Amino acid sequence: MKQPYDNFPLWMKQTTTLSDNSIYKYTRAIKSISKDMISIGIISKSLTEMNRAELDLAIPIILNNSEFIAKNSRGNKMYSNALKQFRSYHSMIADDVSDYKSIVDSIESDENITVTEKESLIKSRIGQGKFRKLIVEKYNGSCIITGINIQTLLVASHIKPWAASNNIERLSSENGLLLSATYDRLFDSGLISFENSGEILVSRYVNDFNRSKLGLQNRNIIDYTFSYEMKCNLEYHRDIIFLK
Repeated sequence: MKQPYDNFPLWMKQTTTLSDNSIYKYTRAIKSISKDMISIGIISKSLTEMNRAELDLAIPIILNNSEFIAKNSRGNKMYSNALKQFRSYHSMIADDVSDYKSIVDSIESDENITVTEKESLIKSRIGQGKFRKLIVEKYNGSCIITGINIQTLLVASHIKPWAASNNIERLSSENGLLLSATYDRLFDSGLISFENSGEILVSRYVNDFNRSKLGLQNRNIIDYTFSYEMKCNLEYHRDIIFLK
């Protein structure tokens, strides 16, 4: 039975402009990173065996590890790029409740959290409940990029992924954006991000044809002032998730 990792090279070939040689290197890099990080106790199992939630927890730790930083520097950032591509690939795989089961179980078993708070935290994973209400109110019920206000088309998106956030961040309006469904997928998969100035950053993996169709061919700046806390979360997104 094929594991998600087995389809990673084909996904890169179909969705990126990477050469066959780069695809080969990125595919091997995931196993190389896994071997290195397991050997020094940074992760307990291979990245190829991790689900989406586990990746969101592991990747920032790996990217900030001194041994990885040194190896990545020698490899001209090939390893960090491979990690981001692998995370983007996982974001395109259908979200499975089981991916987050261990985190949800820890929330449900925490005796210091009320039943209402537990429900809010769990619902926030899919942009629902209290979190969605806060985000909709914050952005006046409109997508911050397109301005559309059809509620069924809008997604309350976490800036710093839910799995990597603490319980405060999971419900914080400073860790959320209101985006239409297409832009939510672009943001979650690292194909767009935001500068602290509000300028929309577009990954080099979005070609000119698609930039034009998405209305992202020019220098787009959203009319919104980010708080200090939001800027920190956006910095996380640019560093850990955005495919430069």
